[in-house]
Amino acid sequence: MPLPDPPLPFTRILLAVVLLCLPPLAVIGAAAWLGWLPREVAALAASGLLLYYALLARRQARAIYDLRNFADELIGGDRPLPASARLGSPALRDLGYAIARLYRAKRDRNDEMMRLVQARDGVLDAVPDPVFALDRQGRILGANRAAMESFGAIIGRDATLLFRQPDIVAALNLVLSEREARTIATLSLAPPVEREFTVAVQRLQSVAPDGTCAVLTLHDVTALRRAEQTRVDFVANASHEIRTPLTTLLGFIETLQGPAKDDPQAHAMFLDIMQGEAQRMARLVEDLLSLSRIEQHEHEHPTTRVALGPLLERVVAGLQPQADQRRSTIKLTIEGAATVIGTADELVQLTQNLIVNALKYGKEGGLVTVTVTRKPAAPPAMPPPAFGAIAIAICDDGEGIPRAHLPRLTERFYRVDPARSKSQGGTGLGLAIVKHIINRHRGSLRIESDVGKGTCVYTYLPAAERD
Repeated sequence: MPLPDPPLPFTRILLAVVLLCLPPLAVIGAAAWLGWLPREVAALAASGLLLYYALLARRQARAIYDLRNFADELIGGDRPLPASARLGSPALRDLGYAIARLYRAKRDRNDEMMRLVQARDGVLDAVPDPVFALDRQGRILGANRAAMESFGAIIGRDATLLFRQPDIVAALNLVLSEREARTIATLSLAPPVEREFTVAVQRLQSVAPDGTCAVLTLHDVTALRRAEQTRVDFVANASHEIRTPLTTLLGFIETLQGPAKDDPQAHAMFLDIMQGEAQRMARLVEDLLSLSRIEQHEHEHPTTRVALGPLLERVVAGLQPQADQRRSTIKLTIEGAATVIGTADELVQLTQNLIVNALKYGKEGGLVTVTVTRKPAAPPAMPPPAFGAIAIAICDDGEGIPRAHLPRLTERFYRVDPARSKSQGGTGLGLAIVKHIINRHRGSLRIESDVGKGTCVYTYLPAAERD
């Protein structure tokens, strides 16, 4: 905003005129005193000289003040050089053009800086990890979009108060006090959203114009830690599951080689138990190999069209002897055409595992229903299929499962009732295999259960054709 036009300083102009006129006025006065000029002529010459210099001084003062306003107005945008400066002395005119050139150079530089800042902000916002810019006191001067979404309004806050864990505070102090150039720490967020981050604090080689002297970045390692924990748990559980039947076999072998070596009745009983343990171990190894094969090809899309009707009829017929042993009934209902994109062998394994679970954990003499329906739209957890989804609902009328257990049912070796599962011959891998088969088929799995009423497992697969 330009300053208001000030009044011309009359006293200063008068002083300047007097100073400028002193030499010629002295000459005119001396000439008149010596009689070389008539006094009237000398007075007229002195008056004309004073008037000329007064007008000249006023004009220069006006040009200078116009140049000052011109410089102020340039802040608000480009302006033409004022006429008083263009028509004034060459020095003032050149000064005005120099001011204009300086303004344009500064404007261009500022525009370039803004473009660089916007480009930098765009790059930082594209980084999925939270990034924070800190000053020497640890205040947050800036943050990218990921940081704002994770932690909210944080600009101006103290980073040591935002990250209160001692390891983070110590890492910040080491870098901000210039004792370390870079430190690494770990940040754990408490429930309800449990997350774990690797925190890196890096000191800049020189302080940025905005005061930034260090950068703090958070890398979310929650999935990595969970995967590592899953791997450790899997190895521990698999070792335990294999070691248990092996220990039983070794114990009976030692018994048969020792005290019971001449006891035919003990031989028959122990060999029967050993056969059961060996079969349990064989099932476990087969499930482990099956899970490994499915995981290996989980990211490959199936391309074959599979008719679920004939496939489920074969599965139900194959499980009929097991249903007869428990005096249970399997009711298969297929509503309309049900063709999906998939791998037939894996779909057999998927439906077989689910129906076997329903027979094992349903009521003895109860009903297991297998219902296939077509859905015009897929559930939100499933990638949108081109032709809708085929839903397979497998329900039993057993004791049901408490809700607290439902999210973990597809974990490897997870059992709601370990003793009952092992007595039924389960390996703890059936639903884990189901989950990975569904993932490979780009489908979705949902489990609903009410204690005392039973359990329903819903499988959604992409349809291969329009209804």
